[in-house]
Amino acid sequence: MPSPVPPVVEGDSRPILSRLREPDVTLAVWHRSLPLQLAGWLDSLPRERLPEAQFTGPAACVAQRAASVCDLVGLPDTVERRALVSDIATLAQSFARLVGSPDIDLRLEAVDHDSCWRFHRDHVGLRLNTTYRGPGTQWLPPEHAPRALRAQRRYRGPLNEMPRFAVGVFKGVERAGTDAVVHRSPPVAGTGQTRLFLCLNEVREDG
Repeated sequence: MPSPVPPVVEGDSRPILSRLREPDVTLAVWHRSLPLQLAGWLDSLPRERLPEAQFTGPAACVAQRAASVCDLVGLPDTVERRALVSDIATLAQSFARLVGSPDIDLRLEAVDHDSCWRFHRDHVGLRLNTTYRGPGTQWLPPEHAPRALRAQRRYRGPLNEMPRFAVGVFKGVERAGTDAVVHRSPPVAGTGQTRLFLCLNEVREDG
């Protein structure tokens, strides 16, 4: 008898994300590394120079949009900036292929407060996220989700955190129901940290 498919799969290459097409997989995490030069550059930027954007439309337009928001905050056209823009655009195109639509919903956000700190399930179809600066998304082993949802800030059980630059694709409630992985943004208020967080959502035809 074959072993059951685990709800969370992890790997060090991009194809791991395609495992989301399997019905029992609810989270796929791609552990990857980006150049140290990019990490150092991002860490050196003051809060007001971190690019932010919201965009819903063709993934093919993301590179242009990302470059535009870098212009808005006065980031010069350096190797590091081009690497960031290219990575955001590549992830958007990969996500569009995964969901089978040319359009994606994108949010690039600088976060220095406790945004989405509560443990929750996403009420979406598929969602991709990665953290370019600061701590990554925290997710729970499924067997500990009920306790964490009740306890919230008082929860002290096992907790996984996506490494910087790792890419996670979550099935939300629309695709996985109550099997969707419970997770949260790491609380950073009062720590002096500012995250740079990318979130891509599936665009549903019914809005």
